[in-house]
Amino acid sequence: MNTKANNPLLVLEIGCEEIPARFVSIGIKRLKESAERIFSEQRLRCGEIKTYGTPRRLALICEMEDSQVATEREVWGPPVHVAFDSNGNPTKAAEAFAKNNGISLDDLQRKEKNKGLYIVALIKEPSAPAEEILPFALQKLILSLSFPKAMRWGSSSLRFVRPIHWILALYNNKRISFNLEGIKSGNMTKGHRFLSPAAFEIRDARTYINLLRNNFVVLDQAERESIIKESSKKLSESVKATFIEDEELLSHVRDLVEFPQAMLGSFPQDYLDLPEELLITVMKGHQKYFALRDLHGNLTNHFVIISNTKPDNADRVTKGAQKVIKARFEDARFYYQEDKKIPLKKRAEELKKVVHHERLGSIYEKTQRIKRLACFIAERCCPDRLSDVSIASELCKSDLVSGVVREFPELQGVMGGYYARNEEYSNEIALAISEHYLPRFAGDRLPKSDTGVVISLADKIDNLVSFFSIGEIPSGTEDPFALRRQCYAVVSILMEKRYSITLEQIVSFAIEPLTALDSEALKKEIFNFFGQRFDYFMQTSGYEQDIRASLMDYVREQPLYSLRERAEALKNFKTMDYYSSLTMSIKRINNIAPKVDVAPLSPSLFQEDQERELYESSLKTSDEVSDLVKQERFIEALRSLNKMQPYINNFFDRVLVMDNRDEVRHNRLALIKSVQKIAGLIADFSKLV
Repeated sequence: MNTKANNPLLVLEIGCEEIPARFVSIGIKRLKESAERIFSEQRLRCGEIKTYGTPRRLALICEMEDSQVATEREVWGPPVHVAFDSNGNPTKAAEAFAKNNGISLDDLQRKEKNKGLYIVALIKEPSAPAEEILPFALQKLILSLSFPKAMRWGSSSLRFVRPIHWILALYNNKRISFNLEGIKSGNMTKGHRFLSPAAFEIRDARTYINLLRNNFVVLDQAERESIIKESSKKLSESVKATFIEDEELLSHVRDLVEFPQAMLGSFPQDYLDLPEELLITVMKGHQKYFALRDLHGNLTNHFVIISNTKPDNADRVTKGAQKVIKARFEDARFYYQEDKKIPLKKRAEELKKVVHHERLGSIYEKTQRIKRLACFIAERCCPDRLSDVSIASELCKSDLVSGVVREFPELQGVMGGYYARNEEYSNEIALAISEHYLPRFAGDRLPKSDTGVVISLADKIDNLVSFFSIGEIPSGTEDPFALRRQCYAVVSILMEKRYSITLEQIVSFAIEPLTALDSEALKKEIFNFFGQRFDYFMQTSGYEQDIRASLMDYVREQPLYSLRERAEALKNFKTMDYYSSLTMSIKRINNIAPKVDVAPLSPSLFQEDQERELYESSLKTSDEVSDLVKQERFIEALRSLNKMQPYINNFFDRVLVMDNRDEVRHNRLALIKSVQKIAGLIADFSKLV
C-alpha cells in the first residue's frame, strides 16, 4: 500500500548462526510474506517491504506511518426477537453480546439481513502509535517464520532455522524493545564473522545497509550475485576463458558468503583427460567452484573460487583450493579407471542385487521390463533402431553400481555413456545410455537420438505403470517418486517427436505382465493422470480451456502430437466467420443424440426430403473428414464438416425427430448419431465455447 514520502523507517534484523544456503531465499520470501500479513492485521500502513538475507542474518526494511489506521467494524449478534423479549426488555443473550463486545446495551443497533432483523455492535478501533504496536507485531513476525527444517537450542522452546544470537529493531531511529525467550531486541548488530566480528550500534536506520557494507557485509542478494558474476568474468578473461554461468551454483554460492571475493585457481592439465561432466561435478558439487571454458568451448584447467574474505587472503585461499581440488580429482580418477575395468554387461548382472522397490523387485528386473517395452515402441516408431534399442536398454542402468555414480549419483547415465564408448559400443548406443534420463524437468532438453528417446519413454512409462500398480499414486502435494514429472516428460517427448503411437498401445503393453491386477481399472487411473499432464502441457503452450477440454477424450486413443495439431486447427477455427454457426449446429446434434449405441440406420425409413439430404451429405462428408483427419489436415476437415451445416439446420427446422412411430423415431436418432460421429472425428464440439 502507498504511504506518504519520508515516513519513519523500520529496520528489523534477525542475527543467527550460519543459515544453510538453501534456506536463505526461503527466509527472505517468508519474512516478506509474513510481514505484509501481520502489518495488515495490526493496521500498520507501510510502503514497499524490502527483505534481505545472508548466511548470518535475515533483514526487513520499510517506511511505515507513525500510527495505526482507525477502523470501525460491525459484529452481528442474535436476532432481535432473541435479544429482546415481547416487552422490549433485553434478554441474557443481548446482555452477553454487549458485554463480550465492550459496549452498552444502549449502543446496540438493529439491522436487517436475510429478511430478518438482528442486533449489531459497531466496534470502533481507534488509532494507536506504531511504536506501541510494533513490539508485539515484530515478535509475532519472528515467531511466524517457518522453514523446511528448524531447530531448538538450549532450554528455549523457540524454533528457528538456526539459533538466534541478536535482534536489531529500530523504528524512527528508536529502539523497539521486546524479549523473545531471553533474546532482547536492541539497536546493535554485527558485521562479518571474521573480518569485523565486533558488535556496533545503528543510530540512523537509513545508514544501516552502508554500515554493514563498511563492516564487510553485502546485505542484498542481488548485489552479491552481481559481484560474483562481474568479478568472475574479469578473472576468466585474464586467462582467455569464459565463465560458465551456472544459475543453480550462483544462487547457492551467493548465499554462502557475506563478502564475496572471486579468486582464480588452476589444476594440472592431465586431469582434463577425465570426462568433463565428472570434473565439473567435482568442482560444483563438492567445492562450489565455477568451471571455465576456452574460446572453443572446451573445459580449461582453471576455475573460480568465491571466498568469504578479503582480497589480501587470495594467495592462501587459492593454494588451499588447488590442493583440495587436486585430491578430489585424484579420487575421481581412481574411481573412473577402476570402473572401466568392469564391462557394462557384467555390471548389469550386479543389478540383480540392487533393489528398485521392495514390491517391484530389483533394478535388473526393471531393465528387463524397459527392454521389453522399448523394443515394442521401437518396432512401431523407429524399426531401424531396434537392435540398438535392445542393447542400450539392457545396459542403461549398469553404471548405477559403478564407483563414480556411487560417489556422484547425479552422473548416472552420463558415466554409462562414457563406459559404453570405452568398450567401443556405437555412438548411438552410448548416447542413448547417457541421455535416457532426459528430460529431468519441465523445459529440460529431450534425448537427441531415437534410441535414447525410446528408452527414456520405456523407463518412465514403466515407472508410472509399476508404481500405480502398487498403489503409489501421487496425491495432493505428495509425489515421492516424481511421477508427475515423468508423466509430463512422456507427454513432452510424444508431442515433440511426433511418434504415431498412442498411450493406449504403450500402457496396455506395459501392463500385460501384471495379470493379477484389474488392468482396466489400473489403465483408467493412469490415463486420468496422463490427461492432467496433457492439459497442463497444452495450457502452458497457450491453448484456451475449452479447446483443451474438447480434446481430453482423445488422449488415450490418438497420437499426442496430433492433438496439438487439432488444437491449432481449432484455435484458427474460432477466428473463422462460420465458427459460431457450425458450433451451434453441432451442439443441436449433441443435445439430442443418444448417449448409447443405436440400431443401424435404414434409409428406407426416411419420410422427409430433409432426412435424405442430411443422410447423403453425411455419407460424403464422413469419407472426406475421415481421410483429411488421417492426413492430419484438420483445418480442411473443419471446412468439410461445415458443408453439412445447412442440411443439419434444415433437418431440425423441418423434421420432428421424436416421431410417434417408434421405428421412424429410432431411425432419425440413428441419423443424428451418425452425424455426431463425423464431428467427433475432429474434436468434442460440445466443449467448445
